[in-house]
Amino acid sequence: MSVRRFSTLLIAGLSLGLASCGFTPMYGNGSAARGLENVRVETGEERVDFMLQEALLDAMGSRRAGDGRTLRTETELRATPLGIGADAIARRFAIRLSVDYQLVDDRSGDVLFAGSVSTEASYNASNAAYASQTAQLDAEERAAEDAADRITMQLARAARNGELW
Repeated sequence: MSVRRFSTLLIAGLSLGLASCGFTPMYGNGSAARGLENVRVETGEERVDFMLQEALLDAMGSRRAGDGRTLRTETELRATPLGIGADAIARRFAIRLSVDYQLVDDRSGDVLFAGSVSTEASYNASNAAYASQTAQLDAEERAAEDAADRITMQLARAARNGELW
């Protein structure tokens, strides 16, 4: 059997195996996040809130929301020094982002689902102020994207289990 034919058969077999096990992609058309694309997202007014909102909109595909459900979030952001050098100056920091969220029915005001997630991203501080600021902002963005992915997964799981609507 040729390598090309074997590769084709292997790919076809794996595709059938994934289809039969109930696998659904988390993102994209036909994803597990289907049904969340019409949810409106409300966050706070800090920079990390904006990054979280953008990441949630991307993860849920909810750029044209408006079916009467709103996801409301509250964030808490902390920076903790991790590595202290011989000169007693912190050189590595951890950004910890905690997000409490509620999915609310706009008509009745009922909370359909609530939860919380925590994420952490770290960065190295530099002697250059601009480099340190850029590294910190990058870590905050990574933490926000991770939190958005976790929230989306929790909501998708709840929707799949019939807990949302």
